Amino acid sequence: MRKILLPLLVFFIMSIGLHAQLKPRLAILPFTGGETKDGETIAMLLSYQPEIANVFTLVPWNVTIASVLAGQIQNSTDLTDSKTLDELGTGLNADYVVAGHIQKLGDRNLIHITIVDVRELQQIAGDYREYRSIEEITALLPDMAKKLSSAISLDSTTLPKLAILELNTMDEPVERNDAAVLSQLLVTEVANSRKYAVLPFDKPYLEQVMEEYHIERYADFRSNPNSIKAIGKAVNAQYVLVSEIRSLGSMNMFMVSILNTEDSSQLVGGYVNYLSITDGLHLMSELSYKLTGVHSSANVNFIPENFVRIGEATLLIGSPESEEGRDKDELQHEVSVGAFYIGKYEVTQREYQEIMGNNPSNFKGSDLPVEQVSWYDAIEYCNKRSERDGLIPAYTINKTRSDPSNLSEFDTIRWQVIWDKTANGYRLPTEAEWEYACRANTRTPFNTGANIITSLANFDGNNPYNGPKGIYREKTLPVGTFPPNAFGLYDLHGNVREWCWDWYGTYYTEIKVSPSGTSTGSYRVTRGGGWYDGAAYLRSSYRDAYSSSYRNYYLGFRIVRSDF
Repeated sequence: MRKILLPLLVFFIMSIGLHAQLKPRLAILPFTGGETKDGETIAMLLSYQPEIANVFTLVPWNVTIASVLAGQIQNSTDLTDSKTLDELGTGLNADYVVAGHIQKLGDRNLIHITIVDVRELQQIAGDYREYRSIEEITALLPDMAKKLSSAISLDSTTLPKLAILELNTMDEPVERNDAAVLSQLLVTEVANSRKYAVLPFDKPYLEQVMEEYHIERYADFRSNPNSIKAIGKAVNAQYVLVSEIRSLGSMNMFMVSILNTEDSSQLVGGYVNYLSITDGLHLMSELSYKLTGVHSSANVNFIPENFVRIGEATLLIGSPESEEGRDKDELQHEVSVGAFYIGKYEVTQREYQEIMGNNPSNFKGSDLPVEQVSWYDAIEYCNKRSERDGLIPAYTINKTRSDPSNLSEFDTIRWQVIWDKTANGYRLPTEAEWEYACRANTRTPFNTGANIITSLANFDGNNPYNGPKGIYREKTLPVGTFPPNAFGLYDLHGNVREWCWDWYGTYYTEIKVSPSGTSTGSYRVTRGGGWYDGAAYLRSSYRDAYSSSYRNYYLGFRIVRSDF
């Protein structure tokens, strides 16, 4: 028996060793920026992810190599020249290198992680997220690890090669560090699109080329075909990506072109305008899409600023028969709602103007809620903002076909709108989601309790509810003026009524799982009441409805995203 077991044991041990040798070798560099201990902790936690450990053989960080390269690798954006990558691969005996950088953004942090193939000298994937605490980023690491590890199975040998040239910033007001961050996030989006094999570039050689051909700025590459040819020949690239950020008063413009190395002609280009780096973060998917025609996966789980995650729950919506002011359409019943993200605030005029290019509001102010928007306007906004942020639009809008589900005799538009519930883009909340978010686990008429007063919400104080009279301001106020509810959400009572997805219809008594209203109707639901309404119309359970094409100065909306 021992004669049989011994060869089997030897074979087993050899198999384990062979399997380990077959796995590519990965070096995870200590993350830079932010608090030192945070960077070290996140890098360590990333190495523990099964998606990493099962795919790679981890290479210990060599202290000697670290000290040699300390002056070259300050953050993940420095992994862009082939000399550094070649030294890393040789010194660490690694096939792949992961680097991460943390940047402070007000009360939040931005983490950017890239994985590069140091054999082919190209960036193959990356990811970036915003977070407020180590606990929050820890929950995101499994998905980030999966994105990094899955990229090595993709063959990039047949992809056209794209060399990334160093970003130009032509104006002093533009923060060069912020510009570099946005540039590298764009490169990550382009790499994730798998449209090109993204190559680094030797900075010293690039400077030599720029000096030789008298290149001082972004546009000069177009007028120097020989310089582009020289660069293409040096790294064997068919294309180069050049970018520039310019200051336009309070606005910055990020311009990008992909040039053909054969004749320096522009293959494709695009630009976005942004106010701050925080705004710019959410535009890199849009810019990448303009360049590649591919929706990158980098931002699938990227949650913009001012959204709150609401966990799944089963709850009562509607009102008890004893509630004062109750309408007969508020039948109290139980529903089950899946997890979703919801905007802290009603969509502002600034946000609407940035996406739609116009501001229809009666009461003007960038931080005031947008109003005088129809349900169709809100739907279009959701889709266009999704496209900007590199998300899959939630709605298919057919403007040429009259919606057979629309029974309204007053609707002047009647587009057919179909909701794709598998899409990760922005959308309007369902009635159930809205009431869940508004109540924040309360069962009283308002999330403030048995009554509400005008120091807690913007409504017609001449018509109170179980309380004293208050102020009637006769206009909207900036979003977030009043205290939030227990979920951290603002203005769910008052300011403007908010469009929901649902057709207005009768509630049913059976438990509904993620209900989205009846399949047909004449009116779309609005919730929350507004500045124009008495307090009774602000109740958590109060339902109102209008024709989908209706606009008024007390009608606005907020947006949500599904959490898959």
